[in-house]
Amino acid sequence: LVGIGYTASIPIKAFAEAEEASTKLKVSMMDSTGKVAPEFEKINQLATQLGARLPGSNADFQLMMANLVQQGISFKSILGGTGEAAGNLAVLLKMPFDEAATFAAKMQDATQTSEKDMLSLMDTIQRTAYLGVDPTNMLGGFAKLGAGMKMIKQAGLEGSKAMAPLLVMADQSGMTDLSSAGNALTKTFKAMLDQTKIDKALKGTKLKLNFSDGKGEFGGLDKMFKQLDQLKSLTTQQRNGIISDIFGNDAENMQILNLLIEKNKTGYDETIAKMNRQA
Repeated sequence: LVGIGYTASIPIKAFAEAEEASTKLKVSMMDSTGKVAPEFEKINQLATQLGARLPGSNADFQLMMANLVQQGISFKSILGGTGEAAGNLAVLLKMPFDEAATFAAKMQDATQTSEKDMLSLMDTIQRTAYLGVDPTNMLGGFAKLGAGMKMIKQAGLEGSKAMAPLLVMADQSGMTDLSSAGNALTKTFKAMLDQTKIDKALKGTKLKLNFSDGKGEFGGLDKMFKQLDQLKSLTTQQRNGIISDIFGNDAENMQILNLLIEKNKTGYDETIAKMNRQA
């Protein structure tokens, strides 16, 4: 009888957890009048589909969906790819489902990635994680880099894919706080668009640096690396003086600029190759 009671309690417990999770999702989708949004059934169905396909119970995914709603992610975005992306990330990185939901919501906000591109964004993040970058640290980097990405017209998926290798390079060079690296990159991009300041700093030298596309916008990472390559032949003292005059002498700024100069396009491409080799 004890054995029968014990085994029978398992499905009862699971049923109770599923009911509780379903209720939480429903409540999170209610308006001020108590009416549940019409998208509830579709989001609940998505949670069921993920529960059948991925490790984890239906209740896990229902709670994850509720967390996404509470994080301010729209129902359209959840159904358009953010919900599935959060679930996949949780499984791949062995991250608690509620944490994965919070992470996906904040990453989408930081990078301004559309819902249809969220699966690809989370794929990029898991590739960086398997290169040793802590996802929470990566989020901190993008949170501070978001303003810089907008400044150089690199918001969204393509911008995130272009910026992620820079944050990986910073992490692997010893910048353990990627929020500082993201902040330094944002300052760097801003300084690269201040041609007056650049020309003033280079007055009296034979150097000519221009990071724009000729129309007042950022000229892209390839041009950035080509321009910075000119500083490679300088002595450390000369280089640091120019970096300080153009980009500021904050420790993080100096570290980022020296990293970009030393690793240059070759190091950037090598990082992309490592990411692409990752499943």
